[in-house]
This record gives sequence, structure tokens and C-alpha cells, in this order.
Amino acid sequence: MPNNVARAEVLAAVPTFFDEAGELDLATTKAYLAGLAPRVDGVFVCGTTGEFPALERAERHALAQEALAVFGPERVVVHVGAAATRESVALTKDAVALGARRLAALTPYYLPADPGAVLRHFEAVVRAAGPAAVYGYLFAERTGVHVEPAELAAATGLSGAKLSGRAADRFTEYAAALPPGNRLWSGSDTRLAEVMRGGGTGVVSGLSAAFPEPFARLADAVAAGDTAAERDAQAQADEVLDTLGGTVEGIKLALRHLGHGTGELRMPACEITPEQRRRIARLAATRG
Repeated sequence: MPNNVARAEVLAAVPTFFDEAGELDLATTKAYLAGLAPRVDGVFVCGTTGEFPALERAERHALAQEALAVFGPERVVVHVGAAATRESVALTKDAVALGARRLAALTPYYLPADPGAVLRHFEAVVRAAGPAAVYGYLFAERTGVHVEPAELAAATGLSGAKLSGRAADRFTEYAAALPPGNRLWSGSDTRLAEVMRGGGTGVVSGLSAAFPEPFARLADAVAAGDTAAERDAQAQADEVLDTLGGTVEGIKLALRHLGHGTGELRMPACEITPEQRRRIARLAATRG
């Protein structure tokens, strides 16, 4: 029976496709996005899975443009995060000029940043965004910047947040601290059911960029209160995580097996073991 839990939004955190020379592959990007569009609720572009630190401003502009053309502005969250506030503001203006209505901004990173610096950074992005919604993006393991729930709630003008790493483990604390009406996503793909029952908006899922169906089915099952379907979908989602390891390199290799791109990364990454490669190939063959 239905359990009155709102269906989660599954946003695929899409990778950036490069050719064998490491250049942006827009032809593959277009074909991939077109095939993905009916299978997820939307996309999160130029984020961690998209290797954003290795992208030039013009490349981020081109990727946002392609996503908006395929999905439309209501189904795209454009990540405008950067180490420098000046760069985040410029990226924000670029995205808004393209018609983006939903933006995510990572905290500043590399240099230490106290709560005041983080708030000033977010406030500058919000001002530049105008009517577009801006969501804070917390990922302390990558940025070195930790933001407590009360500090995030004090960020004037944010419309919500995306939580990754340790912040996602404290999802209920952030959910309780944010003002009513704010939207909250988790980057922990396979904890979608927990996020839904905790009042979250959904997940930003790198794994669903390669295998969206288990996550879409999981969202449907939880919303419908279908325990058996939820158990089956959860097992499939857990298998995807176990096989790909939740890494950009694993996701890209799976997509290569599924016929999307070269699997090349622009950023250095850990080597995938032969056994992991075999498992990814088997999963792609059975789920592709």
C-alpha cells in the first residue's frame, strides 16, 4: 500500500566524455544524454563525477548547454563550484545566461575557509544567480572545508543543499537545520530509501549515470510502499555500487562497455584491477 512518502528525485551525476587525446567529446555527450533522458529525473552536470576541476570555463559552458538542450532547465542542476569566488560567480553568470534555473555551488576549497568565508562565497553566487535557485554542495573529504548544519542554514539565499561523504552520513541533522521548503539531496546513491523517508528530495547519483534503472525502481517502490519491489531494487543498486566502487573510473569503464565513450579520464585516478574490470564488464553485459 502507498506509504505517503514523496517519490525521490534521481539526478544522474554525469561524467564528462573525453576522446583518446583527452579533448571534450561533445558528440558522445549528446548521444549519451539523449539516451539517458527518459531513464532519470534529471542530471547534475560538471560536478565531481564530471571531473570539474579539470575543465576549462568554456568546456563547462558547452556541457551545461548540451544538458539544458536535452533535459530542459527544470531537469538540470548545473554545478558552478570553483576554488575562487570570482570563478564561481563567472560560471554562475554563464549558466544563467544559458537558461539554467537550478545551480549547485561547492564550498571554496584548497585554502582553509572558516564559516564566514563560506557564507560570503555562497552569498556572492546567490547574488549572481538572480532568480535561479542555488544549492550549497558539501564534500569535506574533497574540499577540506567542513560546514556544520547550523552554518549551512545561516547561508542566506540558498534553496537547499547536496551532501556528499561524511555530510551525507549526517543527513537528518542537516535536514532538521535547514529552513522549511529547502531541498536536500544525498550523494550516497544506495541510501535513497533512507533519504526519502527522512524528507529528502532525492539523490545525486553517479552510479545511475551508468545504470539508472535500479535507482529509478527503488524510488518508485519506496513511494508506492512496495516492500518486495524495494528489497529487489535495493539489492540491484547495492550490486552496482559493489561492482563500480562508486568511482569515476569505474563509472566511465562501465559506460565504455555500454557503448558510451572511451573511458578516458582527464584527471589521474586509481588503477582498476583486472578482477574489477571483469566484474564491470559482466554487469554491463547483463544490465546494459
